[in-house]
Amino acid sequence: MKSKTTLHVLLVLSFIGAGTSAFSYLMMAAFLPRFSDYYATHPEMLPIVMHTAWDRIEAIPRLYYLAGGILYLFEIVGCVLMWKVRSTGFHYYSLSRLLLLVLPLLFLGKGYLGLGDIMFAALFIFMYYMILKSLGAFSAPSDSEDNVSGNDDQSAS
Repeated sequence: MKSKTTLHVLLVLSFIGAGTSAFSYLMMAAFLPRFSDYYATHPEMLPIVMHTAWDRIEAIPRLYYLAGGILYLFEIVGCVLMWKVRSTGFHYYSLSRLLLLVLPLLFLGKGYLGLGDIMFAALFIFMYYMILKSLGAFSAPSDSEDNVSGNDDQSAS
């Protein structure tokens, strides 16, 4: 598979993951008090087995959900910039992924940091770095669109 095609496939996966996560985190940040009030007045709407899980979710501060939602939005911005083969997109993406790994440590404790999360973040960062490096994104002068599109035009001629 060509580097650009591989990049686009990975970016689509990242868009899906970051988009759904940003939406859910921001919805929880916005509506957590309303959900809590609703389930407190209508406990029959929540299955019995979910009461313990809801108590744990409710104990998480709203700031955690807000910070996570914002970091996922930065990840989306990084993906958009990487789609345009910009090195700054890689930096946005990498920084947001690393901060998303640190976020549970700050709010919830060490028990909420998963090895799988670390491995997937490292894998995607490494793959994006290698693909963008092969496409010349890091050697291009300060994110100029002309350089990236100019290389494609010259190779097509």
